[in-house]
Amino acid sequence: MPDSPLVLEAHGKHAQAVHFTRDGKHLVSCGQDAAIRVWSVPSFKPGRALLGHEKSVNSLSFSADETRLATASSDPSVRLWSFKDGKALFTFEKQTLAALGPDGDHLVTVSAKNELTLWDGHSGAKQKTLPALDKRHLALAFAPSGLFLFVGGTGPIYRVALPDGTVDGVHKGHQIGIACLKASPNPAILASTGLDGTLRFWTVVGGDEVTCVPLEAQGVLQLAFAPDGRSIAVSTDGAVLRLRAPDGDVIARHEVPVKGVYGVAISPDGRYLANAAADGRVRVWEL
Repeated sequence: MPDSPLVLEAHGKHAQAVHFTRDGKHLVSCGQDAAIRVWSVPSFKPGRALLGHEKSVNSLSFSADETRLATASSDPSVRLWSFKDGKALFTFEKQTLAALGPDGDHLVTVSAKNELTLWDGHSGAKQKTLPALDKRHLALAFAPSGLFLFVGGTGPIYRVALPDGTVDGVHKGHQIGIACLKASPNPAILASTGLDGTLRFWTVVGGDEVTCVPLEAQGVLQLAFAPDGRSIAVSTDGAVLRLRAPDGDVIARHEVPVKGVYGVAISPDGRYLANAAADGRVRVWEL
């Protein structure tokens, strides 16, 4: 496995996202077969599946303690699950994107009509509809503190204070759509990719751009930080890149013989890199 990835026949059609649990014992994946699948680590044998969505499951968002999981599907709906027993606690209809806050108190969704909504993560009750910030809302990420939500649209990144929902700052730089937002384990740093083909690092509070890295690549440009925050993985067409953070120097390139290279994840011990791809497979490299 060190020289080539272990290939998991995961979702038949497109595999969309992956996540390693914090205890390092499981890899979670989702895809167009409408399933959320749990794999054991390090054997990477298939285990249980969380079922209920009717169409492709496109994203995974866990609370920090991983007791709860929010998934967004092409149904379109968002579901909030009890991850331990695999039961869907709440279903939010006509929602297409979701982010669950680290403490699980807040769930934010984007509707099919581009409305931002804040929900109580425990009761499932609607708390408020947030003002539209852009023509389209494309990416969501919570700060590790849970006090801020980052919203990426067709241009800048907005920092939204919670629970009042007011815009607390704007990160300017990307001129077109935001592809992905990820908060670093270093609470002062935010990473983003844009459809302009750049990876950017920002200060969380001031919104200052630390580094702009031209990727010279296209694709879905999903992100995953290493657990120490000193490197980051980026999915591009045909490869997963690993770069130092925040200077952007390339560490390695992991080839994926597929055009659609989607979600990425790095295990909590830094040993494994996983990727979900358009051929329905999940690939796992030993770093």
